[in-house]
Formats: sequence, structure tokens, C-alpha cells
Amino acid sequence: MMTRAFLLATVVIGLTISIRAAEPEDRAQRRPSGTIAERLKANDKDGDGKISKDEAGEQLKRFFDRIDENSDGFIDEDELKKLAQRFRAKQRPGARPPKVRPGARKPIVVPDNVELATDIAYRDGNDKWRLDLAIPKERGETPRPAVVFVHGGGWRSGDKGGGQWRSLPLRFAAQGYVCISVNYRLTDEAPFPACVEDVKCAVRWLRENAEKYHVDPKRIGAYGNSAGAHLVSMLGLVGSDVGLEGDGPYQDQSSLVQAVCCSATPTDFTNWGGARDNSFLKRGLLAGPDEAFAERAKKASPITHVRADAPPFLVVHGTNDHTVPIAHGDRFVEALKEAGAKDVTYMRYEGDGHGVFGQHSDETYPAMEKFFARTLSATAD
Repeated sequence: MMTRAFLLATVVIGLTISIRAAEPEDRAQRRPSGTIAERLKANDKDGDGKISKDEAGEQLKRFFDRIDENSDGFIDEDELKKLAQRFRAKQRPGARPPKVRPGARKPIVVPDNVELATDIAYRDGNDKWRLDLAIPKERGETPRPAVVFVHGGGWRSGDKGGGQWRSLPLRFAAQGYVCISVNYRLTDEAPFPACVEDVKCAVRWLRENAEKYHVDPKRIGAYGNSAGAHLVSMLGLVGSDVGLEGDGPYQDQSSLVQAVCCSATPTDFTNWGGARDNSFLKRGLLAGPDEAFAERAKKASPITHVRADAPPFLVVHGTNDHTVPIAHGDRFVEALKEAGAKDVTYMRYEGDGHGVFGQHSDETYPAMEKFFARTLSATAD
């Protein structure tokens, strides 16, 4: 029977890489040719620059969650390169094991001081309208701040219970926050504005139940990565006057949050930039009549909605992000500041890709903790 290690090695060989020093010459001649970029292109059936679980072959699919280090529901070029590096390291006699980022792929344990409730309906009628709730066991004397976590996945995949979308709410709940991790309708079911309407409904649900869960409705923050970062940015900027509340319940409650941390954030669908055109948006998030595409792209873009009274933002982006080009982060931060936003922090990492938040978790996690502690404290303005 083939071991898991052997199967994972087979995935690596099938996808990429030069391992000439570790194999006989005749085997090297039989090895599949092509760079990582070429192999990525071959597997990337829809041309969006990354491999989804549906696009992955059977062997790659088997190890998908292990390779997808940032749990965004996709395997990108950076993650393929890391896989190749790990495999090459194993081929070198006496090689040191590759460094693993803190907390990566460790079993998720519910802290003793936290209660976890899963699959709570924030609205009836669809299995996607569910959230997980992590809450401190001790109620405390005063209402607690809350943090909303929204998963990524290109608006077409991902789940509230996967990877950091389970571990981060537990981590923050252990520190005294009430946390929810939210699912929303994906593009295979409904394009924009469904995803925005859903996460806004989840925030309204939280405020509607603020007394029950001992939440201070004036102290709610949000974190998301990639597609989730787009959605939490909309939670910070888009009020009820824009027409994106949807037809969900609790319309008397606000869906705005008071602090936003976002990483690898798509902020401008009118000007994506990089090597990709906007066809992947037309097939996915912004599907609909071509004549109205520009209008949809503008309305869906966080940069459209920047304002002087924007909540505090902590923005994280890597300059070598091939999925969401760095221009999205640069232009967004510039637009916020030009609009008069008073609290904008930008963690801009040179040379890093789409998984920048996880790659620098020793810096980004503490920075996010300090950010929410400051902006959601009882004494915050």
C-alpha cells in the first residue's frame, strides 16, 4: 500500500519540479516537463490564476487542504512553490525539515474558557445562511466586543469551519470576544450582491441577539482574507443607503462594523490590474448582463465606498500577490486617506504573495489582536 508521503511526493512530481539530483538520469528523462507556472496554467481550467478543488486532479485533491496553507479554498503559485521546496528538502541527505508557520495544520481544540456552537441559522431558507458562534463561558459584568470572521475562496468555495476560520474565532473568544464565523451564498448559487447581502444579514443577526450573547453592538469588528477581505471591507464602508442590505430579517439593525482587518483584499473590480483580465469576474462574482457589468463592478468595489468617517482599517498585502495585485491594497489605502479616514494602518510586505497573512502570522496575528483591542475597547472613540 502506498504511504501518504509517497502519494504527496507523486503530486509534487506530477505538478512540477526539477529533482535531477535525486533521481537516475533515465527517470529524469521521463519526468514531466514544465515549470510550476505552466503546470498551474494546465490545471487552472477557468483561467483565474489558481486551482480550485473542483479543478484539481484526484491526487492533488486528496492533499488539497494540506497544500492550501492559507485555507482560502485555492492552491496558488506560491503554495505550489512551497510544496516543491518541501519535497526537494526531503531529497537532500541530512536536510533540515522545512519551517512550518505557527499553528499551521495543528488539531483545533476548543479552549476551556470558550463555548462553541456550530451551524446557527442567521436566516431561514438556505443551508448557506449559517454561522458558528464562539463565546466566552463567563458572561462578565459588561457587554463584550465582537469579531466577525468571513472566509475566502474566490466567492465560489470555502467554509466557516475550515482552518483559521475555526481557529481564529476560538482564539479571540478565549481573549474575551464574542465571535462568529459566517457562511454565505457562493457564486455557483447566486452572484453579487448575494454574498454581501448575506454577511450584512449576519451582522444584523448579531446585533439583534446582542443582549442574549452579551455583545456591545457598538463594538463589532471583522476580519477576512481574499474574497472574505472584500466582504468585511464592505461591512465597514457600505451603509443601508447603498441598497445592499438584501431582503433578510432584522432590517432595523445596522450591518456596519466598527473596525476592519483585511488581507489580500480585492478592492477595485473596475481596474483589476496584473496579467488577468476581468473575464473571471464576469463568469463568477459579477455574472450578469454585459451591458451592466461596469455598474456592478463599481458597486461591488470597496474603493467606491471610501469615506471620511470610515472605521479603522488594518490592511495587509504582499507585493508579489499574483491573485490580487498589490495595486488593490495601494490604491485602497491611498483612497481611504484621501477621503479623510483617520485610522488606516498598512502592513505592506515586499516579495510576498497571496498567502501573506499566514506567511507572516508571527507578526500579523499579534498586529490584528492589538488592532481590535485598541479599536474595540470600551474607551475607543
